[in-house]
Amino acid sequence: MNVLPPTFPDTELLQEEAIRPAQTVTLGVKAEPFEERGWLAQAPVVPVLGTLGIAHAGVLTAPAPYRIVRPRLSGAYLMASLCGSGRVFLNGEWTECGPEQAVLLMPGILNAFYASSEEPWSHCWVRIAHGVGVLSGPVDRLQVVTPWNAEPLSHAVLGLRAAALSKAAPSIVRAWAELVLMSVCEFRSRREPDPRVVRLWSEVEKHLAEPWALPDMTKVASLSPEQLRRLSRAATGRAPHEHLMHLRMKRASELLLNTDWTIARIAEAVGYSNAFVFSNAFKKVIGWPPSEYAQRNRR
Repeated sequence: MNVLPPTFPDTELLQEEAIRPAQTVTLGVKAEPFEERGWLAQAPVVPVLGTLGIAHAGVLTAPAPYRIVRPRLSGAYLMASLCGSGRVFLNGEWTECGPEQAVLLMPGILNAFYASSEEPWSHCWVRIAHGVGVLSGPVDRLQVVTPWNAEPLSHAVLGLRAAALSKAAPSIVRAWAELVLMSVCEFRSRREPDPRVVRLWSEVEKHLAEPWALPDMTKVASLSPEQLRRLSRAATGRAPHEHLMHLRMKRASELLLNTDWTIARIAEAVGYSNAFVFSNAFKKVIGWPPSEYAQRNRR
């Protein structure tokens, strides 16, 4: 069995790479006819996807040593396993994504994954177009591998592909495309979060420069520490301190791309008095040092 090791040196994740064995089967659709990705060259064009904020989507089946490394992810990316399993680089480490599991990746981050099981890894994906805010809501489950049945999404994607290839009526094509988007949104907000947790994280996002120790958070949420840990994991997939770091790094990435602030100023704005500590935390979550992230991702 030719499976890649569970870790790679950082230097191996700095260069774009795509290993697609000959047995790889890709069934995709795309919004634009001029798609720079060669592996989507034969995918039917579905312009209505673009109006819904989707760049491309599909179902892929590939054996090891299937491996993808993209130094910069453009747009949010939903990846959901159907059978077999893969590993995804999340928050500085490799995390298993097996059957009935999915992960929604932040735009702009280091994006890397590979097939990690003996059987071929089959998964479906949806790539949200750059700058499209279809994933807004009261909680943030990005960057967390989460239990989820991807079969409805895979059927919607394959139904859309079949409708496009058969030149079905525009109303039918649009209906399939809307099902794809509905599946993504259902993953994003499939359970109603506790309003106390929603209130807490809304307040935290407004004041990320504050220290936000656990007692501060429990006071805002009107919860005990144990209740907060349980409800935070249910809503976001993270413990309170983990989600706090995630929100801080997400805000920092936005500031790096949209302002000319120094690293020290950005660190202070998201709650770090030490720029060095901030830089290490940013690299762990995003995959790049702050200065390199800004240089590579500014448009």
